[in-house]
Amino acid sequence: MDWPKRNGYNIKGYYQRGEGITMGSRNSYKLFTILLIIMTIGYSIVALYQLGSRAAPETFWRPLQAEETITIDFGEIKKFHSIRYFGGIGDGQYLFELSTDNHSWQEKLNLNFHGIFDIYVWKDAVLDGEGRFVRITVLQPGGRMYEIGFLGPDGKEIIPIQNIIQSTTPAHLEGNAQRIADETNTIPELPSFLNGMYFDEIYFARTAFEHLHRMEPYDSVQPFFAKILLSLGIATFGMNPFGWRIVGTLFGIAMIPLIYYFGLQLFKKPFYAFIGAFLLTFDFMHFSHSRIATIEVYMVFFILCSYYCMLLFYQRSFYEYPLKKLLIPLFLSGLFYGCASASKLNGIYSGGGLAFIFLTTLLRNYRVHLKIKREYQDFNNQDSTSNSSNSVMVFPHYTKRIILWCLLFFIVIPLTVYALSFIPLLLVPNRGHSFHDLVQYQINMYNYHRNLKATHGYSSPWWQWPLLIRPIWMYQGQGLPEGKIASISSMGNPAIWWPGTLSLIACFVVWLKKRDNTLFFILAGFFSQYLPWAIIPRLTFIYHYFASVPFVIFSIVYLIREFLEKYHGSKYFVFIYLIIVVILFVMFYPVISGMIIDRAYAARFLRWIPSWIFYI
Repeated sequence: MDWPKRNGYNIKGYYQRGEGITMGSRNSYKLFTILLIIMTIGYSIVALYQLGSRAAPETFWRPLQAEETITIDFGEIKKFHSIRYFGGIGDGQYLFELSTDNHSWQEKLNLNFHGIFDIYVWKDAVLDGEGRFVRITVLQPGGRMYEIGFLGPDGKEIIPIQNIIQSTTPAHLEGNAQRIADETNTIPELPSFLNGMYFDEIYFARTAFEHLHRMEPYDSVQPFFAKILLSLGIATFGMNPFGWRIVGTLFGIAMIPLIYYFGLQLFKKPFYAFIGAFLLTFDFMHFSHSRIATIEVYMVFFILCSYYCMLLFYQRSFYEYPLKKLLIPLFLSGLFYGCASASKLNGIYSGGGLAFIFLTTLLRNYRVHLKIKREYQDFNNQDSTSNSSNSVMVFPHYTKRIILWCLLFFIVIPLTVYALSFIPLLLVPNRGHSFHDLVQYQINMYNYHRNLKATHGYSSPWWQWPLLIRPIWMYQGQGLPEGKIASISSMGNPAIWWPGTLSLIACFVVWLKKRDNTLFFILAGFFSQYLPWAIIPRLTFIYHYFASVPFVIFSIVYLIREFLEKYHGSKYFVFIYLIIVVILFVMFYPVISGMIIDRAYAARFLRWIPSWIFYI
């Protein structure tokens, strides 16, 4: 028997060297690396374009006493159309009155400010009348008012303020009412997503801000790791739309080379890896969720990292690699799994697929072990070498140690990362949070998601997601000219999601016949992210499918590879398909980016299904 030189043993049909990627040529590898760089840079430019303004009010007025008043003097009688205000954390109620002589007052506006849904966004309220003075009376104190602009009769011109008189001397800096008119340069001509929060940013970006300032976090139904990462942008660029979105955008950009190298490891050729990266680049959901300050993009990024590292282990034979090279990818996989779970609870679901792939890898190595053992016994009475005996002992020797290390990698380390993500809670002063509070936090989160019975107009069950039946409308532009709309929807590229659904079915059928190892990995990754939602009773949305999309893409790439290599298909069909993907991205770009367009365009070309809502 011809034993390998190393302690390894390679049986044809079981393993291929995971690190020995077969390239068509070195030039091909360089070409697609250059194309990847160009595509990533191009995506970065588009993703960062109009991501959000870096100008937002930073100082605020927070009155602490009811009936406190401030009087604003405009120097002469002015006609008012409305006010444009930018509020922050905390509820507040304010009474606005007008006067021409500072003695007789007319009530014009009772402003109820909601410190959850109205925060960090410019809003307008009607203040129709005329006068030289505006008196604001605090009816409910505690809210943070960052800036107020008074609009003239055309609803556009900002009327300059001459003086602000406060009824009481402020006891603290935040009580200084002058702060509501000290950053008038930040008042936008048109309130939009560019200068304020939209959708679930009001929860996650706010909580990131609270982490930075050691405040009690508002969002208590998800772990904090993603919001800690999100807060890095706020710490660097300030509490403005660009600041709270930039880190998520960078994660979305980083997903492109990540899925390329993931595909390279799966398919061994840069052409197929590039197709996978290409499809992710032009997927609508990847684009829209990379440009919003929510936590999905962080979770999906770490899930991909975790599965990529598990793939390295999956492709490595116990008989070709030393134990250290088997343990390193498992350690990284467990670490990234912990990061995904600490970013959003949905990341925990990925552990099922990781465990299934891990156990399958052990089983495959066990089969190799049995084959070696039989052959060793056959040659036992002949000229067997010591190397053959060593090979028989590889599996039991490695397996015991790998399982023990994995208790650390996939239980202790993820739990540690998850627990450390709650450090911001412990840093909140004057609340006395303890370990018991952390445990109670977990119970509260579990009960919240288990008992969530809320309804939402854009919710959808799991089986509708691949079919794009009910996208979620995240943003609607306000104050636009007649016939114009601005919209941001969370949905997938139909040229990827619809063929992807068919490709998954085809891949499953092919796997039943061929038991292909690559297909097994793709399907295990997909179903571990997708199937849990079939049994979860809580309210669900289409963006819960985001973590499954990379595996949908890999299924498409697998069939493309089969078509080209097994059936000698023409690459022209592939190029035509990729062109269609790009065309649809360009067509739908306005309604996934917030671009102002004609309503007629969306109605005529984009609303393929009545449940695709881009306007009212």
